[in-house]
Amino acid sequence: MQTPALVMIDFETSGISPDEGGRVTEVAAIRIRDGVILERFVSLINCNVRISSFITQLTGITQNMVDRAPPVGEVLPKLIDFIGEDYLAAHNASFDEKFLIAEAHRLGLQTRHCGVICSVKLARRVLPGHTTYSLGPLAARLGLKFNGQAHRAEADADVAARLILRLMEQLNTVHPTLSLDFALLEKLTRQSAAKVPSFLAKLTQVAPPPERKKVRGSSKNIVRYRHYKGGIYELVCEATQESDLSPVIVYRAANGSIWTRPKAVFFEWLEINGTTVQRFSEIIE
Repeated sequence: MQTPALVMIDFETSGISPDEGGRVTEVAAIRIRDGVILERFVSLINCNVRISSFITQLTGITQNMVDRAPPVGEVLPKLIDFIGEDYLAAHNASFDEKFLIAEAHRLGLQTRHCGVICSVKLARRVLPGHTTYSLGPLAARLGLKFNGQAHRAEADADVAARLILRLMEQLNTVHPTLSLDFALLEKLTRQSAAKVPSFLAKLTQVAPPPERKKVRGSSKNIVRYRHYKGGIYELVCEATQESDLSPVIVYRAANGSIWTRPKAVFFEWLEINGTTVQRFSEIIE
């Protein structure tokens, strides 16, 4: 049985919430499987709703375009069938899923997607430290260009789909032993940002440090590690981080300063200029 794919969707709407009378005006859905964009579903939607001048200015969708579009009763069943039992994804997924469910309920339909992945939450966990995670600025920082007008469903869904693929590439680069699939992405977005390192550490097979040999005649068993950039550090101890009980390595720099890193990060393998190296490797004397 084939594992579920991921369907990235984007709705353009007449308002900010279906609870306040907002209705969908356009949808795009893009299916991703095995790192490849496979197929698309794109349509304007007529919900017999008034399109404000603000929405037209923001999206370019006019009253005439919506009035001539296929009715929601025709588009929504096709959209739900297109998504099927795959994962649903969106940039700020709670917004789009709420509209999808609301429009489906109006028609007496049920959605069938097996889970939800928010690319905003995923980006915050994979690429922490950005000042904004809005789709346009984030895509620009990552070199992802819009294929069409921003704030139109297909252009937004397309760049969000490529953003998901870029985030998966980043995860694979940092954690090459991670068994990465859409189920894992969903679980990752459910973790608080502070717990992401320990969550990934549990999933990543980290090779334990090699068994150390005691130097004959020495009362000390000093263990040193070389950073891949060349620095030499001395192991102090292994410890447990109080905030989330994750294992950490405590080590001392040549100037005497003490540092800590999550154990999974300390021993992880990195791809540097096409060569796989360990972040810290033990110096065997």
